[in-house]
Amino acid sequence: MFYQGLKNYFIFNHLYKKGIMYENLAEYKNALHFFFLALSMKPESLKCYKAIARTTRKNLQLFYSIDFYSKAIEQFPRNHELYAMRADVYRKTRGYTEAIDNYNRAIQLDYSNIEYYKMRAQIKYYIDDLQGAINDLTTAISWKPKDYKLYEQRAFYKFQNKKYQSAIGDYTEALKINKNSKHAKFMLEAIQQLEEN
Repeated sequence: MFYQGLKNYFIFNHLYKKGIMYENLAEYKNALHFFFLALSMKPESLKCYKAIARTTRKNLQLFYSIDFYSKAIEQFPRNHELYAMRADVYRKTRGYTEAIDNYNRAIQLDYSNIEYYKMRAQIKYYIDDLQGAINDLTTAISWKPKDYKLYEQRAFYKFQNKKYQSAIGDYTEALKINKNSKHAKFMLEAIQQLEEN
């Protein structure tokens, strides 16, 4: 029994690693073949579910990828990464409402992950919810106040929302953290010229 289990473990790892190899070579059909074989040996393998969903996404089989993330979520409903990954695929299909719903769930499960706030803010920007995007970046900044890129991103949304003085404040803050930020310098000059005219 022990040796059979050990044998199965090595076969599973071999199949999974072959799948990774083919995925890295962008030979997605072969990669999927090996990932499915590995999954058939270990149906509870989270990494196989992720690999299949990731590979189908890379192969632009986006709806199939969503389906596989959904199957993984059924198996692992408290895994915040799966919701975030499915959200990203929904974003690529322009399913923005579904993407936001999935980021909401990911944030409920891991509320201090600033990447989720950043990505949700980006989607809110796509659907013209500028204040919602600004609010998400404000939350992200509260978790990571020394990340100048967060200030730049929030400033951009404020600029788009015609909150020029507030945008200037954020770009100024970004420059305090990183005085070499070309983007912040450029945008500050652009907004100041806009304000003068």
